[in-house]
Amino acid sequence: MKIITAYASPSFLHHVLYTLNEVEIELFIGMTKVQPITIWEHKEYLKMADDTNRLTVNYHNGNKPVHSKIVLWEQEGLFISESAFVGSANFTRNGYSNYSETMASVNPSQVINIFSNLKDYVPFDQPSLEKTMKFTYQSNSNNSNIDGSALGNLVKEKGYCHFNFPLTVNNNRRKIHEKSGLNWGQRPGRELNQAYIPVPKEVRKADFFPDKKIEFSVITDDGESFICVVAQDDNKALETCRDNSILGKYFRNRLGVPLGGFVSIEDLDRYGRHYVTIYKINNETYFMDFS
Repeated sequence: MKIITAYASPSFLHHVLYTLNEVEIELFIGMTKVQPITIWEHKEYLKMADDTNRLTVNYHNGNKPVHSKIVLWEQEGLFISESAFVGSANFTRNGYSNYSETMASVNPSQVINIFSNLKDYVPFDQPSLEKTMKFTYQSNSNNSNIDGSALGNLVKEKGYCHFNFPLTVNNNRRKIHEKSGLNWGQRPGRELNQAYIPVPKEVRKADFFPDKKIEFSVITDDGESFICVVAQDDNKALETCRDNSILGKYFRNRLGVPLGGFVSIEDLDRYGRHYVTIYKINNETYFMDFS
């Protein structure tokens, strides 16, 4: 699956890549020089490529930006009838779901030459790319890191909608979940690091997150990023997609708890915070503050 797009989003690409789990994807993003992507998007592309070995991403770095949207399907080098599409949809959830867009079927021979003659794109895994290409919210001290504090200042200044998410039971600061929440995996037969952030009732009623199982990005104040989903009965849990132990390992590392260990109320006391604050930047991007 070869795609030329003006813009893309990691969460939508994640959905397509893991749903079509035998498809190789080659993505060309055309607006990256004039409107640089974020450093966390770049890092998510690298993580997905490393995890699946089915993804390559290329960033346009020429003087004339590319705003085209083209999708071309190939199978073992042979083109299938009605397997090329052109139109207005960016490779994002807005482009393919939330907005009204058009992608029209065309003869593959009409677009194959476009892919054969692409110029001024650089591969996303080129060595030292972070030093030669501009990404937004890129840490000055470490070019490959996210400047989470700068992003946090922005979301607070702009007043994005946000909620506090208690990590304790029903806002009781002296009671931790023993077999759910941060300790969801602390039971026989489970991966001990499995965890989720409980979603309060007022958040569930507020249309704050996308619908259940719809992927979105969560960036943290300390420069990490995750693809997450809302899950479980009554949409009560925020989890990292495909592997909910990722979130549990993150909190254990941040709290100083050994991997696989039980998170106690004393651990939260020592850290100095019993909740996270999550800000909604847009339908595909959220910021989590646990500073």
